[in-house]
Amino acid sequence: MGIYLIKVTACLAIFIVFYKLVLENESMHTYKRFYLISSLIAASIIPAVLFTEYIYITPEPVLNTYVSEINSDEIPVFYQKTDYLTPTLWTIYGLGVLIFGYKFCSNLFKIGTRIRRNPKINYDRSIHVLLEERLSPHTFFNFIFLNKQKFEAQEIPEEVLLHEQAHAVQKHSLDVLFIELMQVILWFNPFVYLFKRAIKLNHEFLADQAVLQKGAELSNYQKILLAFSSNAPETQLANAINYSSIKKRFNIMKKTTSKKAIWLRSLLVLPMFALALYSFSESEIIEIDKGLENSTSSNLPPENLQEQKSDSIQYKYIEKPNAPNIQDIAKWKNSFKYALWIDGKHTSNKELENYKLSEFVHYSSSFIYNNARSQQFPQPYQVSLFTKNKFKKQFTTNNRELNIHINKAAQILVQGELVSVLGLKQHLSKLNTDLSKEEKSEIVRGFIHVRLETPKQAVKNVSNILEEYGCVTIDIVGQKEQQDGATIKQLATYNTIARKYNEMNTSTMSIKKGEVDQMTYLYSIMTDDQKKDAEAFPKLPPMPEPPMPPSTQKIGKGEVSAIPAPPAPPAPPKSPLDHVINMAKKNANFYYEGKAITSDQAIDLIKNNNHLNIDTRNTGSKNPSVKISKEPIIIKN
Repeated sequence: MGIYLIKVTACLAIFIVFYKLVLENESMHTYKRFYLISSLIAASIIPAVLFTEYIYITPEPVLNTYVSEINSDEIPVFYQKTDYLTPTLWTIYGLGVLIFGYKFCSNLFKIGTRIRRNPKINYDRSIHVLLEERLSPHTFFNFIFLNKQKFEAQEIPEEVLLHEQAHAVQKHSLDVLFIELMQVILWFNPFVYLFKRAIKLNHEFLADQAVLQKGAELSNYQKILLAFSSNAPETQLANAINYSSIKKRFNIMKKTTSKKAIWLRSLLVLPMFALALYSFSESEIIEIDKGLENSTSSNLPPENLQEQKSDSIQYKYIEKPNAPNIQDIAKWKNSFKYALWIDGKHTSNKELENYKLSEFVHYSSSFIYNNARSQQFPQPYQVSLFTKNKFKKQFTTNNRELNIHINKAAQILVQGELVSVLGLKQHLSKLNTDLSKEEKSEIVRGFIHVRLETPKQAVKNVSNILEEYGCVTIDIVGQKEQQDGATIKQLATYNTIARKYNEMNTSTMSIKKGEVDQMTYLYSIMTDDQKKDAEAFPKLPPMPEPPMPPSTQKIGKGEVSAIPAPPAPPAPPKSPLDHVINMAKKNANFYYEGKAITSDQAIDLIKNNNHLNIDTRNTGSKNPSVKISKEPIIIKN
């Protein structure tokens, strides 16, 4: 609001200075009337004008992107200081509006009272109101206020009546009411008072011009004005003859401006307004991804970190949380302009009143085009707010990323190990064993790195396995496109990370794998010139050596090892025929397809078909029971 008022003041200053220097002393009063009113309106509108520039950018696919791990002590804590200045200024402004508003209404009431309580005479297109007070003649709309005694004695010259008649016919009171209302709203702005004086003076120029065009003699009219002018306080909201402006009015009466000069001075206004518009309007630049400009779906919250497009994916890199301020919270309460999500859930804008500013640690906002808005979310902007806990869960990786590379031969590399598709599920089960499936679904992210020649079926199979594993997101990352070095954003990211590690003490350096991997990748795509201008690549301490394996005892030739010999392998199972013969020796009872048979018949059956199903049980008697069947035998408990 403060910036807006400053810009309004600057516009008013430019417009009134131009008027004083170029237009005021010229005989082009109708144009000057239009200019003064238009300037007041333009000064109020120009600072609120917003020019939007759309820049189409080509998204850059990234092979590996990371979100910095945010510790709880890194989350900013907001301490709201009590702001006494803002309410004090608003209180002063409100008192000024009340005082000037009361004065404005009081003057209207006085004029209305004079019209009601005094006799009136209809004359031509105006009404003469005859007053007992000795006031200078003045006009309000089509009411002309005259002293009753002088009017009845015919002591008021015809030229004065024509002058006031011109005010009434040309509706100068409309301009006066407009500038008085502007004064109520901008009572603290000195340029409003300069405009008010200029408008009223120009009204006198117009009335003088009308009188002279009626045939009044110039010198005689000037004498009459001197006789009727007075330094007494004039009636507010009315046009009256005033002594202070007489000298300038006399000079203007004698001056004639050529049509060429009028056209030239009128045309000078255009570049002046254009300059004000360029200097004091607002501008906004919106970046649009070419691949997303035709998107028609915007029902999801804007904070989708993955934006998958065919064979590539784009990620936002969040190094620090983007916390909102008090002004942001205030404007987001407008449900007609903003659709709101808190921690990923769509929420009523009124819910913001139930939160403290310090509870929100991050937000993102996006503009939605008309063709992408839905009936459920017709607002032009969508905002996502995140509390501390949700931000940590959603935007920190804690090294829980699964990177799977698939080449054109459908070979799979998982975290640096070659794995088959059939063995992928078992391999994943050994990772992140400290997490439950619910925890995996919140922090583990899967990245499938593919080439243009990678079979789609292989990608689909791996994606299904990752989904079953419980990844919160599964992202397909395409081949890196050729580019001439790193982009400006990538250079800024590299410099931030490299500077951080260069400032660390090597002996006490704390290294985050995600940051180092990203820094190494960005450094690898930089050109030689970019590397010269960029932050030097940090000297990182070497990785610790793996622990030595335990020593083994060497056995010399001829020595006997103390290690016990491995147990002998189990004996192979008996064949079905041997089993039946053994049961026959134990006098078992044999059954084939539910019918009793002899042991010899059972042996013959097995000899002819050793794929028959056999079930042997001890029935509690001395003789076991052997059942033989072609169909599978179902054992009932």
